[in-house]
Amino acid sequence: MKKSLWTELKREVLFGICFAVLLVFAAVPCQAQQTTVSLNTTELVKGNTVYATVNIDNVENLDAGQFDLVFNPDVLKIVSVENGSIGSTEIPVQWSSVDSKTARVIFNLEGVSGVSGSGELAKIGFEVMSDGEGDLRISNGLLGNIEAKRIDTIWGDSKEDGKEENGKEENGKEENGKEENGKQAATKQAATPGFEVELSLIGLTAVVCLARSKQR
Repeated sequence: MKKSLWTELKREVLFGICFAVLLVFAAVPCQAQQTTVSLNTTELVKGNTVYATVNIDNVENLDAGQFDLVFNPDVLKIVSVENGSIGSTEIPVQWSSVDSKTARVIFNLEGVSGVSGSGELAKIGFEVMSDGEGDLRISNGLLGNIEAKRIDTIWGDSKEDGKEENGKEENGKEENGKEENGKQAATKQAATPGFEVELSLIGLTAVVCLARSKQR
């Protein structure tokens, strides 16, 4: 009798543990993959035209965005900015010079469905005018979804083909302001889809639409 009671008790305890584990897994939602944006460059050779690609990974419902390209104007000169693509969806970009060392790239997808996946936001052509460091990086990045809310994004450092990310080696240094640049290059956006962010994305959409209407 005692043996059967003990066996029954063990079964109930085991069942309770299994049920508790199932509740824990049910309560914890599956974490979506982090959206990242990185800059991929090639070796700079004086007199050549080189291309840098702005890559994006694991984005969901992307609708619009903008970012600044910062570079050394004594070494690099922008000669072209080409549209990117995610899957079969083209990313139509517009760009303008902010100052001698900064160019701003903006985009807004037509329609309201957005796009998800990985691909390229843009491809930028540079003329290499002299020897030296190009100091190319992304700054002031912002991505928005189809609800005009900010997409939580990690903006990564630039890297050359076949090489480790250059910015990672400089993050711990303080000389010549490299520490500040590294922080800007690897900044993670806070997921705060507030009123100001929505206004920024709405304004961005309006600017892109205006630019398109002028081209027509």
